[in-house]
Amino acid sequence: MKKPTKPILFLNRIEIDKKACIKLYFRNNQQILTRIRANDWIEFDARYSIYYLEEKDRTIGLLSDLFEDIALVRLDYLDRLPQKNKLNKETCVGTGFDTYKIEKTRKLRELTVYSIDLLGVEYLVIKQHFANDLYRKIKTETFIQWHKQKKFWYLKNTKENFTRLFKLLSNEYKIKLSTSVQVSDTEIRQMLWEQSYKKNKYFKSVPNEFIDYLVINNYAENTISTYYSQVFHFINTYRTKSLDQINGFGASEIDKYHMGLINRRGLSATTINQSVNALKLYYRVVARVKLKLDDITRPTTKKSLPKVHSIEEIQKIIKQVDNLKHKAILLLIYSAGLRISEALNMEKDDVLFDRRLVFIRKAKGKKERYTLLSDNMVMVLKEYMRFWNPEKYLFEGQYGNKYSDTSIRKVLDRARNKAGVAKKGGPHVLRHSFATHLLEQGTDLRYIQELLGHNSSKTTEIYTHVSTRNFSKIKSPGDFLTI
Repeated sequence: MKKPTKPILFLNRIEIDKKACIKLYFRNNQQILTRIRANDWIEFDARYSIYYLEEKDRTIGLLSDLFEDIALVRLDYLDRLPQKNKLNKETCVGTGFDTYKIEKTRKLRELTVYSIDLLGVEYLVIKQHFANDLYRKIKTETFIQWHKQKKFWYLKNTKENFTRLFKLLSNEYKIKLSTSVQVSDTEIRQMLWEQSYKKNKYFKSVPNEFIDYLVINNYAENTISTYYSQVFHFINTYRTKSLDQINGFGASEIDKYHMGLINRRGLSATTINQSVNALKLYYRVVARVKLKLDDITRPTTKKSLPKVHSIEEIQKIIKQVDNLKHKAILLLIYSAGLRISEALNMEKDDVLFDRRLVFIRKAKGKKERYTLLSDNMVMVLKEYMRFWNPEKYLFEGQYGNKYSDTSIRKVLDRARNKAGVAKKGGPHVLRHSFATHLLEQGTDLRYIQELLGHNSSKTTEIYTHVSTRNFSKIKSPGDFLTI
C-alpha cells in the first residue's frame, strides 16, 4: 500500500461528562495543531490532554471539510473502542507532543546577582568573567562598572538599572538573585519568573493584581513564588483561551485541570493542593466571579510522620563539620528548633546571650517569637563571632549578604554521609529532632508549640507520634508467650 502523503487525523467517538463527543487524534503535526487552535469551538480536555467537540448532526462533515486540505481524515475509527474506550496518555493528542508544555528558551548558563553596601549605598554585584563580545558590550555601558580591587561588576540597585542589566544579559544568562537581594517591584519579579519561557502569541503573564495582592498581604516569599508558578502554568495550559475566558471557568474546569496533572504527570497530592490554594485565591482576587470554589476537589494527602535523628546521630553529624560557621549554623538550627530561613535571616543583635534566648524576627507568616539559646550554643556562637566578626547578619556570605541555604544543605549532606547516618533529609530534620527530643524529656507540648512558632497545637501534636518517650513502660504481648 502506498504511504499517504498527508498526515492522518483520526476521529473517534467517546463520551466526556456524559456527552457524546468526537475526539481528534493525530501524530505530532504542527499544521494540524495550528488549525485546531484557530477554531475555538474545538475544546481541550486538560484531564486527558485531548482535543474534542460535542457531536451534533453535522460535526463529522464540518471536521472533514476543515482538515481535508492538510490531512487525511480517517472516519473508519469512529466507533473503534481501544482499551474499552479508556482515555489515557497513549490516546492523547499525539505521540511526542505535550500540549501542556510551555515552550522554554534554550538552556542558559546561570548568573547570580548579589547585594552589597558601599559607603551607605546599596549596589548589585556580579562576579563573572564574560566572553569577549559580551565583555566589550558591557564596557560601553555607563550604568555598570568594574571594581578593580574586589574584582566584580557593580551597579546601583534601581529598577531602571536592573531592567537594563536584564536586557543586556538575558540572551546569554538566566539571572538568579542571592537571598541578599530584596525585590518588591512587580515588573522585575515577573521578568525573573518568566525568563525561562518563550513569549509567543499564546504566552500569558499572571496579572499584576494577583502579585500585588500577595505582596501587600505579607505572604512569604516562597508562597508568592509557588502561587505565581501554579497560576502561571494553569493559565498557559489553555493556549487558545483568552485570560477573560479562563477567568470565566468554574470549579469543574479547575477539577479537570488537576485531574490532567495527576493522570499525565503523576503529581503528588501536596502539589495539587498547593495549586488548589493558588487558584482559589486567584479567582477570588482577580476574576471576582461567584464560583462554588468549595466544590473544588482536593486530593487526600498522605499523613507521613516527620523524619527525626536521634541525639547520638546529631552528635555524630555535628562532629563531622570542621568549618566553624557551618557548625554554628547547624547547631543553632537544632538547638533552637529553627527553620533554615529563620537561621539565615537572623541578625547578630537577635542573639540575647544574657537571657539565653534568640529572637526570631522573620518567621513563617511574618510572626515573631523567642526560642532557646543553649549553653553549648553560647560557647560556639561567641567563638564564631570573635573569629568572623559579622556586621549585620549573624551568618554572612561573601559580600556581607545572608548566607546561602543551598550551601548549608550541602554541608549537612556531606556531614551526614561522613558520619555514616543513613537517614536522609534537609535541615528541617534538625528542627523536627529538636521538638521530638524536647517531648521525650517531658516538656509540655504547649511550650514546644511556642518555641516552634506553630499557630495550631495540632501541628505540634504530630511529634507525639514520633516520640518513643513512654514505649519502655509498655509491655509487648509477645512477652506474654512461653517460648
